[in-house]
Amino acid sequence: MSQQPLNILISGAGVAGASLALTLARQPGFKMQPNITLIEKSPVPRTTGQAVDIRGPGVDVIRNLGLEPEIKARHTTETGVAILNSKGDVAATFTATGDAKNQSATSEYEILRGDLAGLLLDGVSEAKERNVKVDVVYGEYIDHIEERKDGSGVDVYFANGKISDQKFDVVVGADGIASKTRSLMFGKEDLREYVKPSGMYLGFFSIPRLPEDDSLWKLCQVPPGLGMHLRPHCNKKTMGVYLTVCNSTPSRNPELEDIVHADVATQKTYLRQRFQNVGWQSQRFLEGLDATEDFYMTHWCRVVTPQWVKGHGVILGDAAFATMGIGTSLAMTGAYCIAGELSKIESADQVPEALRKYEDLFRPWVEKHQYVLPGAMQLMNPQTVWGIWVFQTILKVVAFLRVPRLLMYFFGGEGKESWKLPEYGW
Repeated sequence: MSQQPLNILISGAGVAGASLALTLARQPGFKMQPNITLIEKSPVPRTTGQAVDIRGPGVDVIRNLGLEPEIKARHTTETGVAILNSKGDVAATFTATGDAKNQSATSEYEILRGDLAGLLLDGVSEAKERNVKVDVVYGEYIDHIEERKDGSGVDVYFANGKISDQKFDVVVGADGIASKTRSLMFGKEDLREYVKPSGMYLGFFSIPRLPEDDSLWKLCQVPPGLGMHLRPHCNKKTMGVYLTVCNSTPSRNPELEDIVHADVATQKTYLRQRFQNVGWQSQRFLEGLDATEDFYMTHWCRVVTPQWVKGHGVILGDAAFATMGIGTSLAMTGAYCIAGELSKIESADQVPEALRKYEDLFRPWVEKHQYVLPGAMQLMNPQTVWGIWVFQTILKVVAFLRVPRLLMYFFGGEGKESWKLPEYGW
């Protein structure tokens, strides 16, 4: 390895940013010396979040990184999905396949977002202890950036002074759907052009586990477009609750947009009103909502951007291609490819070319997964009793016939792969 440094800044210490920091730190074939700085706007690590999973080439990524045993050890223990009516009666059940390459709705690598992020950040800390040049700074974010006119890098100016303003050879925006770094790189264009609403709003929180709770992800559907999800956690002490509200069209709901951007008390009040006495275990969930400390609410959106790379800058994860069902796997795989392409270069002048190669290589795989059947969320979250009956009857037939292809269609399994993970010396 050359001692010539390659200064890399990653904005956002979620799954995408932490994956890139760890992959850069463990990448075996670097020709330059990577100096990695990972910043996070939050003053502390964000250790909460709903269940995420690893699919497709992402499985090979975690194997190359040596993370597979640790991720499996933190599996949520979920064994399948049960679809319920408002009384709690089971309409259909789909179990996990047990096949890492052909997973159903329940993944072989189901893990809470906070657990995965923590695992990745622990790996970054271990790399630093082994003298890899990597620093993690909380409570900091980019104020503005300036691409040098001579093309030699990016001057970055920070908001809180925890890092001195300086030049970086690579700047990565991994700061989520509403990425500020994306707008700094590409201009303050209308973010709504790239953020595609699904019409699905979701509140997540944890509640105490009861003796009768089992290992199934239970989804109860209630008109109009309401869903109550109960999912197991690895700790055996808590369960994850997801209260969802789905519009009749894949569009933004002005009232709910205001709620999502309001304070937590306002969000909880709204959910109490919508889910009061709607059936199944709604009262249990609302009682848990009052006591929980890990609540958050969001609009489940996709991000489709026309460009990921500009000079020495690149966007990754939800900032570039938020995709429902497989977003975590795309983020980790994209991080792996960025690190791999950067490992090949011998000077900072080659950074723009390396980043373009990453986009050329990875974009076809992302675009394959970004196509969504128009109104897919609405089909899966019917507004009427009749619509729910039709949907659940179809699922009952699929479950009875054990049709794998249809199961993948309904619940986002990855199916047969057509894209292979590059080697990059692992």
